[in-house]
Amino acid sequence: MARICIFGAGPGGLYVALRLLQSGSFCSDDTLELFDWGNYRFEGEHGSRAAAGRICTYHHRDDPTQSYIEVGGMRYIEWDETPKGSGHRLVSTMIRTLGLQEESVPFNTTDNPLFFLRGKNFYSSDISETSPAPYNTPHAAKSPDDAFTYVADQAIQKGLELDDRAEQCRFYSDGRLSDTYRGVFEPGQRLRDIGYWNLLYDVLGNEGYRYADMGGGYESNVINWHSADALIYNSEFAPGGTFKTLRHGYSTLFARMFAEIEALSKKEGAPRFHYHARHRLHSITAPHGKISFRTATAEAPYVGGEAQTADKVVLALPPESLELVAQATRYANVEGDLLNEPKVALYRDSVIKQPSYKVAMFFSSPWWEKTKYPPRLVGSDPSATNVFGPTITDLPIRQVYYFGNNSPSGASPAVYALLASYDDESFTSFWQELEIGPNRDRLVPVSQQLQPLHGPRHAPEAMVRMLRGELARVHNGPDATLELVPTPLETVFMDWSQKPFGAGYHAWAAHYDICDVMANIRKPSRLVEGLDAEVYIVGSAYSNDQAWVEGAFCTAESVLNDFFGVAPIIDPTDYPFICR
Repeated sequence: MARICIFGAGPGGLYVALRLLQSGSFCSDDTLELFDWGNYRFEGEHGSRAAAGRICTYHHRDDPTQSYIEVGGMRYIEWDETPKGSGHRLVSTMIRTLGLQEESVPFNTTDNPLFFLRGKNFYSSDISETSPAPYNTPHAAKSPDDAFTYVADQAIQKGLELDDRAEQCRFYSDGRLSDTYRGVFEPGQRLRDIGYWNLLYDVLGNEGYRYADMGGGYESNVINWHSADALIYNSEFAPGGTFKTLRHGYSTLFARMFAEIEALSKKEGAPRFHYHARHRLHSITAPHGKISFRTATAEAPYVGGEAQTADKVVLALPPESLELVAQATRYANVEGDLLNEPKVALYRDSVIKQPSYKVAMFFSSPWWEKTKYPPRLVGSDPSATNVFGPTITDLPIRQVYYFGNNSPSGASPAVYALLASYDDESFTSFWQELEIGPNRDRLVPVSQQLQPLHGPRHAPEAMVRMLRGELARVHNGPDATLELVPTPLETVFMDWSQKPFGAGYHAWAAHYDICDVMANIRKPSRLVEGLDAEVYIVGSAYSNDQAWVEGAFCTAESVLNDFFGVAPIIDPTDYPFICR
């Protein structure tokens, strides 16, 4: 009679629950429990927002028949099922397993994005030797993505083949600066000991770095993170990239996973399944390997309940949530304080929390198509459909995606969806100060804001006007005024920097052997001499695919294979789920 408790009903937690039930590893005498601080709107369920974790599909006026925008993660890279094929193998496999393949549709990006940088409107195709981007760097004569390629060429040893996932893992641990490198850093130095901002600055100079930063669209990609990982990761966002999503929104996948969990749990011989919405893990210890934990309710999230026990616990939680759990016992001097053990704490801090922010707007017309600088939504294949953007700016909105009229039901009148701001890092604070509105004092401390649990919030008028003004300049020129952008039907925002997620995505920190962290953080008691506790950590943060659902699935699959005796869902020979 085993009790298995999973904390976190995001992608990682749902994956663990579903795969355990599919595997038949447990019997009717066992209990499988899934806890989550939030209350997701799974199929047939009433909840505060769409499923799940840092995925959240929002339909206009919260009506599933209307057009939608992804205010969280929004896409995946499809795998063609060949042994050497690229793509997200576990997400692709799960979509096929659940019968959602027919719902999979392209999410293409343009290979000729519109830019608004330093007050200048231009397209990627305009950039040339005679018409460079407005930066004082030789790299301004080419696309900003070429700067990333140039840095990689300078930094990586010639002849290395890094397309294979296993080779990439070795590179993260052992990769060294090219023997021909010339700069501040010594040739042959370990790349994992170099911050990526430091490397970019050393190779490109300040203006070159600023161009890569602003022109690349993501400040999170150019912070001072683990250079070996960054050099690989930044190849995923080149213009014209081919992604996939689901026709009715990415949240569809996680609602379907939950429905399958419930269906499997009702079969004869299956373990009993319980879903505890609005309950978070308050604290956990494992004296002598015996697991003891307390939960707290959403109404009183910092008040722990009665001590409980479990045979196995899976923490499908992001680093911010793990830290909240660790804080409850940090100064209590309790035995088996697993998350606060020195090496566990060291490894928990191996990733950098990256704030991100999204603002969705809905309009009665696609006004951007009739502006002075309309987006050129054409992929590398002229016949490609579903090309959504981006437009890239150095304004606080940063990136814009044009979802258009994507109503699942063809609702009338048509509503056109615009991801008006897709920003991260330092830009998030610009919008945070517009969240409350005039003549209102803050009533809840920022440290206790839980907006991502409850779903998108409607934007105050000042935020809407700010957005309209920035969009006007992007599409009509630097002197354009907000009146050129119509008043939206609805505007909502999602601030992923708030608890319990504390970040939109994560990046590996320099000076860590991320392969060792990835392998051992999964069972943190392995980092504590003399302790063996069946407490496990899964999620995209400590993965080979940070910021992707694939990362959560891969860490979960590796835990199931290595510690629960579940057979791999696909052959991992050419696709190790984690680095070791």
